[in-house]
Amino acid sequence: MTRRQLNLVDMYQAVLSHLDKFSAAWNQLTPITPVVDNLRKTVADILHQSQLQATHETKGYTKRKDAHMLQVVEQAFQLSLKLRSYAKLVNDHVLLQAVNYSFTTLGSGASQLVMQRCQRIAKYAREHLADLAEFQATEEEVASLEQLLTTTEPMTPARNVILGARKSATDSIPELIGQARRQLNVLDDRRRGNGK
Repeated sequence: MTRRQLNLVDMYQAVLSHLDKFSAAWNQLTPITPVVDNLRKTVADILHQSQLQATHETKGYTKRKDAHMLQVVEQAFQLSLKLRSYAKLVNDHVLLQAVNYSFTTLGSGASQLVMQRCQRIAKYAREHLADLAEFQATEEEVASLEQLLTTTEPMTPARNVILGARKSATDSIPELIGQARRQLNVLDDRRRGNGK
């Protein structure tokens, strides 16, 4: 929530607190009671949306995703070095072209593109695993990269769900604040109409 929105919510809560202290003065006025109840519900809804907004922070997810992606790239790069050496030794230009990335190039670009490069390296490492033994590539190394690649996919949708929930909460707060303002205006008009 913005500072202005927080100030408005503080004001609405102060009005409700004042109404609670002097409930005998207004709760027998039939038209006022539902307006106060609506104001109380609207303020509770604003506070709930504010909590959702705060708890659906994506920074932790983004950091975790970035750290995971770096680990994927590092492992893929180590395998690509072994594949490149093998490809050069056997003059396999197609394989060399497919896995010949610098560390910077391998990890650069959209995450989907980075994933595709790393998946290609894992695929070729799996296909040439027996040939890569003399380059000290192991089954565990290839399996580890494959595992990292499969656990990367669910992370992005989870982050997007969190981001969507945060955006939804953020978008609803101004409307709720507007509702509370309209309810205060009704209360103010009723107060003036009663000559108080």
